[in-house]
Amino acid sequence: MSRPFVAHWGILGCGWMSSMFVKDLCVASSTRQAGDVGHAIAAVGSRAKEKAEEFIQTNCPHGAAAQIDGTVAWQPKPYGSYKHVVEDSNVNIVYVGTMNIAHFDDAKLALEAGKHCLLEKPATLNAAEWRVLAELAKRKGVFLMEAVWTRFNPVLIAVQQAVHSGVIGEIRCLYSDLSMRSLDTNPPNHRTLIPELAGGALLDLGPYPLVWALMIQYHHPANRLARPSKVGSTMLLRKGVDIATSFTLTFENLGAVAYCTANLVSATDETCGTRIVGSKGEIIVTGITSRPDGYVVKRYANPNSAALHAAEDRFLPDEKHSFAFEGVGWNWEADAVARCLRDGLLECPRMPHAETEMTMEMFDQIRVEGGYTYLPGLEKVQL
Repeated sequence: MSRPFVAHWGILGCGWMSSMFVKDLCVASSTRQAGDVGHAIAAVGSRAKEKAEEFIQTNCPHGAAAQIDGTVAWQPKPYGSYKHVVEDSNVNIVYVGTMNIAHFDDAKLALEAGKHCLLEKPATLNAAEWRVLAELAKRKGVFLMEAVWTRFNPVLIAVQQAVHSGVIGEIRCLYSDLSMRSLDTNPPNHRTLIPELAGGALLDLGPYPLVWALMIQYHHPANRLARPSKVGSTMLLRKGVDIATSFTLTFENLGAVAYCTANLVSATDETCGTRIVGSKGEIIVTGITSRPDGYVVKRYANPNSAALHAAEDRFLPDEKHSFAFEGVGWNWEADAVARCLRDGLLECPRMPHAETEMTMEMFDQIRVEGGYTYLPGLEKVQL
């Protein structure tokens, strides 16, 4: 049996997102039947070396799974600068888990050093910044991907296959929400609530409802990868950030619409974060929208009846599908990236550059329509 390909990660940023990603790298690949690839943490960088040392001790004291099982002998190195991380010879891919406003500069640092890069969502503040990074990655001949981990979740993959195979007939519409009560539960200087950090619901939460619309509708065979013909939106601003944003995507080829919502004033119903309606039934996705844990197929008892019967009369018995897995869910994304590196790919087929560009273009439009303008100096590349 051949040895697995091991990705050697350098971590930029020691915040919550980086800690979740690193903890998932520590989960043995055997728990998800991913024995062909593995992960090692080569370096962790922060503005202060002491913080990097504390991060390693708290989240990965023995390294990632390939270090824990002895495949890789060396241990993570702490650094007091991001520059030292990207210069470390053991690092072959950099994970950028810093604040949203720093994504462009930090990813640019990694790419200019000739390192592959996994860039946490939102990749950038606008589409123009992303185009610069994508062009730089191509020029340097290195891998670049926006880290939208939900795309690789097995629940989303299973739901996508079910819908595309016609389990609920022709798709009619999709509803997806990811919201949390940040406004009422976090301090006023929380990163999601202040314009200095480009806060708000759209950039922080909006990518997750959108990913369901893209994977289910944009990628539906009948849509033929046609971009939404219309993008409509509404946005509620408070103190310089959006605390509630809704947007609709019209897919003409499908004859279907996506209704996506994200806000900082309510909590998503985890029994129905995403609902997909077809001509023969519905699929309800359970769990957090970003981390689904199952889905329910609800077939219409009489698809030709428009009567508003009670649920027990309208549907056949539920078909429930539950998924159990170790870790939070970043590991599937990391596995996909490792396979791309192993195979010499510069883009991931499931998260290509063009779809990040499309996402940022739609978000730019939604911000313009909603009147959300970034503070001067935040955008490193202007639209």
